Amino acid sequence: MNYTSTELKALSDEQVVHAELQLDRDLVGLRFRKNADQLRNVNQIKVVRRNIARVRTEQRRRELDAGLAKNALLEQHRATFSAAAAVQTEGSSFAADLNEQMEDGE
Repeated sequence: MNYTSTELKALSDEQVVHAELQLDRDLVGLRFRKNADQLRNVNQIKVVRRNIARVRTEQRRRELDAGLAKNALLEQHRATFSAAAAVQTEGSSFAADLNEQMEDGE
């Protein structure tokens, strides 16, 4: 998901930490898919990395406002995180790529 600064400000501390953890998991999945030549749009990696940076910036801003140590929010809310299932984008699997190529050829 793409996050804007206004969307991040509207989230609770717990939701901000969970967004960071989910984006980290998404980035790992994208890197695996890229290395297996299953990722068609490698630009997704850049988008996710920038979203992680936005989320971490907001998280650190909140820590500074509250007078907390660095990564205090992460340590506080990490235990409540449960990962969402990875959403597979269209055209990201071998079979979907093959179907798309066949449709384009006809």
